[in-house]
Amino acid sequence: MNFPEEDGLYRLFYPRGVAVIGASSKEGKIGYKTFRNLLNSEYSGGKYPVNIKEEVVQGARAYRSVLEIPDVVDLAVIVVPASAVPGVLEDCGKKGVKFAIIITSGYSEIGKLKEERELVEIARRYGMRILGPNVFGIIYTPAGLNASFGPPLLKKGTTALITQSGALGVALMGKVVVEGLGLSAVVSVGNKADISDVDLLKFFEKDPNTRVIFIYMEGTKDGREFLKTAECVVKSKPIVIIKSGRSKKGAQAAASHTGSLAGSDRIFQAAFDQVGILRAKDIAQAFRWIRALSYMEPPEGDDAVIITNGGGIGVMATDASEEMGVNLFDDREYLDKLFRPHLPYFASTRNPVDITGQADEKIYHRCIEEAMREDKISSVIALYGQVAGTDERALAEGSKDVILRYNKRKPAVFAFVGGEEVEESIRILNDAGIPSYYYPEDAVDGLSALIRWGRSRRKPLRKLSPPHLPVDEIRNILQKVRDEGRIQLLEPEAKEIFRLMGIAVPEFKVVSTLRDAYRAAEEIGYPVAVKVVSEDIIHKSDVGGVKLNISGPNELKKAYEAVIANSTRAVPGARIRGALITKMVPRGVEVIVGGATDPAFGPVVMVGLGGIYVEVMKDVSFRVAPVTEEEAREMIDSLRSSPILYGARGDRPRDTEALSRVVMAISHFMDLFDEVAEMDINPLFVMGRGDGAVAVDGRITLKVR
Repeated sequence: MNFPEEDGLYRLFYPRGVAVIGASSKEGKIGYKTFRNLLNSEYSGGKYPVNIKEEVVQGARAYRSVLEIPDVVDLAVIVVPASAVPGVLEDCGKKGVKFAIIITSGYSEIGKLKEERELVEIARRYGMRILGPNVFGIIYTPAGLNASFGPPLLKKGTTALITQSGALGVALMGKVVVEGLGLSAVVSVGNKADISDVDLLKFFEKDPNTRVIFIYMEGTKDGREFLKTAECVVKSKPIVIIKSGRSKKGAQAAASHTGSLAGSDRIFQAAFDQVGILRAKDIAQAFRWIRALSYMEPPEGDDAVIITNGGGIGVMATDASEEMGVNLFDDREYLDKLFRPHLPYFASTRNPVDITGQADEKIYHRCIEEAMREDKISSVIALYGQVAGTDERALAEGSKDVILRYNKRKPAVFAFVGGEEVEESIRILNDAGIPSYYYPEDAVDGLSALIRWGRSRRKPLRKLSPPHLPVDEIRNILQKVRDEGRIQLLEPEAKEIFRLMGIAVPEFKVVSTLRDAYRAAEEIGYPVAVKVVSEDIIHKSDVGGVKLNISGPNELKKAYEAVIANSTRAVPGARIRGALITKMVPRGVEVIVGGATDPAFGPVVMVGLGGIYVEVMKDVSFRVAPVTEEEAREMIDSLRSSPILYGARGDRPRDTEALSRVVMAISHFMDLFDEVAEMDINPLFVMGRGDGAVAVDGRITLKVR
């Protein structure tokens, strides 16, 4: 091992002795299966059954208590009723047990938070760590350890599986065997009362036996710490996650399953993208990615070449490449020079390179070698559609030799499309560590995971350069709102905070009489807008509390009186503080920028184009706050409607730099001021390039205490 025994979770995976408390000789009981797996495993340390009634369990001497075991016990696996767990934990603490795996369920997943907290408190008194409760155990193949009631046999590999679902975890272990992959570890985390995903990420980051970290997640209890850790881990090892709860009902089911805070799925996705975590949509995609990630290093560039003996499968791979972000090398002249000497005159050398169905395995080998040797090509996608005249086994063996000769420099993936005859070819290449699949889209998908991880690995760790915010002045405004018993800031209060954040706002004045309105409009200069000011009216336009483009005193009188009357009539008893007289500004592209508090990740920031784009198309981008200016630009560029900001259809390009600064400022505001529940600027007018952005309207809401 490359890290000391005292480091973190070392003795969880390399215990000197393991006790199964609740071990049984009765088949069908979890205590039976757990101890049976431990007995039959290759683990070389002490294996001790604890049972208060039996003297011998499965041929091994049993102990009535962990305290009776004469040797060192680093790990205790607890399989007793929930009522007995606290007492058992106390004994483990007195024995000097370092880790307790609590298989027993019936805690926070059914609302029993107090009972779960009691277990953690007991463990902390003794300096002991808890995995669980509500788990099926752990397996660590480098140590031969199986302290679980999962499958007894597991192929050794380089992927560590962390699962929040016990049943799915067991199923995934079986699927790994079917796929011919292997695992370095399986860890069931259950309710994560103590040991968390963060702890496990830190261990597997340093574990030389683990190359890929695969997580099934339903929710997280410390999302920000998880992201901070994951960002560091992906610089050396890829993280693949299946996150359930994409739908509203799915999120509710996930939360009730483990008692986790599921949060918004869109924000989970944004958070994963932010730090380079690869989120698979389903189990099949996860295994496609794991196969590629555990076999190959990522490419140094983005330019891939497809080599195919069939136009149809080549086109399918081309479509998949565009959908999955795999860039195809497109220097036609260069490709023709590279491949033409090896191909018949009627073959196509444009990418995808169609060597035709008449090509035998030798032509394949020569073309693959040219692509692997060429520095301008970053990766290779080789496709074979079954045809008469080609020896599939010879194709696989020769391709293996060529690819392994060069794969330190670039990855290659293969797809064999055909009947039973291609099965052996796929097996030969996979056994050699060359990712091979049944379909062209799957091969492209596997390569896309390598490319995306490579980009994340090369990307430097985020360096935040927060804008200077006058914290005391902003906090005084927020405190004044609290002192008045409010949680909703008035528009002028929100705009003053925007101004203090360095965000441009139109000139405005708050008035309480028509006389003051006349004076304010003259000072500001027509045209102006008139808006009601009331903490009881959030959506002013809905009640007729806004009048725009007021061009003179006569219109101002009508507008002022209408705004006050409409608001009073629509919301009887509303506290009307007066009206906001504000300068009308030239219309820019309408954008919404906002912040909110996510239960899993805390403060987040959002940007999207206004109007139909946000209301109907939901075209918005999220990130966990705070963000860098580069991340703010990435958020803007990720919008489907972003071409509008860059001068689509001949329109003037907009000041996206100013928009980026607004997004960044709001992200830091949300991060600094924990008392803010949510806020938005809607609309923010983004003017022409170099002319800035103006917050026309906005709101800030404080958290309820």
